[in-house]
Amino acid sequence: PCEERLPPLCTSTVPPTTDLDRNVRNKTKLTVESKGYRLTGYRDARSFRFLGVPFANPPVKNLRFAPPQAYNGSKKLEATSMAHSCIQSVSSFGTLDSGDISEDCLYLNVYTPFLPMEATNKTSLRPVAVYLYGGAFTKGSAAMIDYDGGNFASRSDVVVVTLNYRVGALGFLSTGKKTTGSYGIQDQIMALKWVKEHIAAFGGNASHVTVFGQSAGGQSAVALLSSTAAKGLFTAALVQSAPLDLPWFPRRLYSDYIAPEVGKAVGCNNTQSESSFLKCLRSVPASRYLDNSTEFQNATQSIASSIATHYYQSTELLSATEPFMPMVDDSGSGVIDGQFYTLLRNKSLPIRVPVMFTTVRDESSLYTGRQVPNLGSTQLALNVLLKATFGSKLAPKLIASGAFNVNTSDLDDVRNAVSDALTHSEWSCAQGHLLNISDSAFPSLYEVEIEDGHIQTNTSVPEICSPNNDYNASCHSSDVLLAWGTLNSKTQNVDPYYNDKDILHSQLIHDIFGEFFRTRNPNPDSGFLKVRGPAYASTLAVTAGNDAGVSGSNAKDAFVIEQYRNSERNISLLGTTPSSTPNYINSRKCAVFRDYGFTFQRANLTD
Repeated sequence: PCEERLPPLCTSTVPPTTDLDRNVRNKTKLTVESKGYRLTGYRDARSFRFLGVPFANPPVKNLRFAPPQAYNGSKKLEATSMAHSCIQSVSSFGTLDSGDISEDCLYLNVYTPFLPMEATNKTSLRPVAVYLYGGAFTKGSAAMIDYDGGNFASRSDVVVVTLNYRVGALGFLSTGKKTTGSYGIQDQIMALKWVKEHIAAFGGNASHVTVFGQSAGGQSAVALLSSTAAKGLFTAALVQSAPLDLPWFPRRLYSDYIAPEVGKAVGCNNTQSESSFLKCLRSVPASRYLDNSTEFQNATQSIASSIATHYYQSTELLSATEPFMPMVDDSGSGVIDGQFYTLLRNKSLPIRVPVMFTTVRDESSLYTGRQVPNLGSTQLALNVLLKATFGSKLAPKLIASGAFNVNTSDLDDVRNAVSDALTHSEWSCAQGHLLNISDSAFPSLYEVEIEDGHIQTNTSVPEICSPNNDYNASCHSSDVLLAWGTLNSKTQNVDPYYNDKDILHSQLIHDIFGEFFRTRNPNPDSGFLKVRGPAYASTLAVTAGNDAGVSGSNAKDAFVIEQYRNSERNISLLGTTPSSTPNYINSRKCAVFRDYGFTFQRANLTD
């Protein structure tokens, strides 16, 4: 049949996939075989796609709270629809309902611009980008339209893989010595093993794999950099908006404080033996682990209090953000060798590959905009809120520094000032400090801050994060839709929500990410952009400057993202008008947190 011999030609009239139209046309189906798998996928206007591909056995019964096992079921599969997402409650991202979740969730999706013939030379294989979703380690799904890989596959000429991993208690809880914890990270490693073995059949180069992720997905990428078990499975990492101030959990924090509360919430008594406790946890319905029940919400509140008191030694604000985290492995399996800070300081990071770290300008505004009331613009109100946020020891130092003052002409500046302090403590300064001690840990290293964006969630949007707001903060997750080229998945194509300038900004970020996936250098290659045609002209004008062939008053110097070498280097600012700024680690704002000690330096499990 035509679709088997000439799939690009014979399926070229199909429409693009959207959140409103995920229907598969029979004439667009095609089959790929790889080492026992026979997968029937389909083509849309942007890519060939193979959806809902199992990479591990269902983590149920005795495989609940256990490392994943490689998939050994039927491999002749229809891969034309998304699989269930892992157990989780509905999130403000507005993409899941109760019918979309299951414990049987360890599946991945492949989006490729190119399907090779058997005789295809390896040099023709495309770079691979594997995405790890965010969601505070409690939410997230590879089925979200936000992460549709067709745009990356088409515009950037890369093979994109999105994967599910277990989240919440089912993804990270350890009961003690009989469980490893970090199942979600182990799921990611298992998926990467599948990619290494099979991606060539889909046009991907298994020797050229980048892991990338945002928020908890960025933390996951850092966990993989810290994992001996992940060696040889990827060759670069792109870390987006990872709150690097927060350290991994130790085993005893789980066994002594977190597991008892989870047990109480699902009806299991942890005063019995660990084996009996674990047996009970494995026997209750998976729905009992949804975090929207009163019992589980009470447990989460108690867990946050315990983490704050016994580990972070801070207020509950930080510990409530991610009540379940990856665990430092002390069993020798190499899942996470140690704290990222410790591995960098001791020059013992197990995986040393090119890395790019990105943040957005106003990370914390997503949280303060939702949870903190408008307290006006007085210094007294700011002092009170700083104490509530950072505690009685750090708050006076922040106040005395004068680094976070109130603009009395701004009627909501107390909230803005606290957001600024949190953005610096959890993201900008913590990241700057870690990169500053990284020395030669990475063959190449880049740091970028994204200045303009559109928040990923379509519900519970804080006013400050809305593009219609005068402040127009670039809140946590506001880079996601831009990078994936999926602005239209959750927004309306009307000014001022987004307009032509936003589309061009999205193309720039998308092209920078794509270049990093292809070459490990985020500066787009002029030759690549020129060959690809007019749709890349805007990026070319920014990144090539005068070399783009623009003359006269419109000519500009090229925008270049420089390698990070030490604290004297600038951070590249990706706004609608790109620029740069001195590294934050030398700023007065960062000095307060650096002198006091970041959470990853101060955290210590106490009785």
